Amino acid sequence: MITFANEGLLAPAAGEGAARWNWRVVPATAGLALALTALEKLAPGFAVGLAWLTLATALLVPFGNAPTPVQTAAKALGYG
Repeated sequence: MITFANEGLLAPAAGEGAARWNWRVVPATAGLALALTALEKLAPGFAVGLAWLTLATALLVPFGNAPTPVQTAAKALGYG
């Protein structure tokens, strides 16, 4: 959902053009949430670690039509 918000709200506010949502992110996020919930029942520590790695990846790797959320925030704050 970080990627979805970045493409639809943050990137246009930072001057990256109009909102260009990648709708495939929504079902992928839902599937990942279900998979992590099931994995948490089997290996709680591993599931939590994987969730943190997934969060870091969503912040640092461009998955959609806009730059990464970190790059967008840096540009919006005047650092990019």
